[in-house]
Amino acid sequence: MKTNILTLIFVFVAGFAFAQKPEWLKPHPAGRSVFVQGILVDNADSTLSLPGSITITNSEEGNQSYTIKVNSMGVFQFHLVENAKYVAAFEYPDYITKRIAFDTFNVPDKAWKKSCMIDLKVTVDKRPEGFKDVVAMLPIATFQYDPNERLFLFDIEVTDRVLKRYQAELDRARGNVVEEKEVQPVQEEIKQD
Repeated sequence: MKTNILTLIFVFVAGFAFAQKPEWLKPHPAGRSVFVQGILVDNADSTLSLPGSITITNSEEGNQSYTIKVNSMGVFQFHLVENAKYVAAFEYPDYITKRIAFDTFNVPDKAWKKSCMIDLKVTVDKRPEGFKDVVAMLPIATFQYDPNERLFLFDIEVTDRVLKRYQAELDRARGNVVEEKEVQPVQEEIKQD
């Protein structure tokens, strides 16, 4: 009798939790959603998996957000329904949040039929004191469907620019920045040669 009641409570709670997930994060009944999976790890030690969380925001639904948990091994999985723009914020306490954008517009029917998937390894850095969070507000990548390659890709040049700004701020906050005064004598030596 106790087992039946506990089972019933578990089924009710699990069903309620799934029902709370917005429709845009559930697998599309006709397969018109991108399956995103990956792992969240420490940037300095990629063997250190981080059981953090991911807050996903859907700009097509009035910036509606939903937070999912990353499991104890750092693994995450979620679906993103077609015709929307999303930003996923990968978070772990005392680490800098990393953001990745996803654009599920302009995906041809053929691609949905073959299924769409994105595999990620998201690395996050420990937050040094004095790090300016505004630098980490931009997504480090924006995935969108590339009809020539027939899969979801991101613009490497844009990602490189964002990562350079991020790395410069990270170095500054850690005290790893070479001061301009130190650089000038080196430049003068080059001019003399």
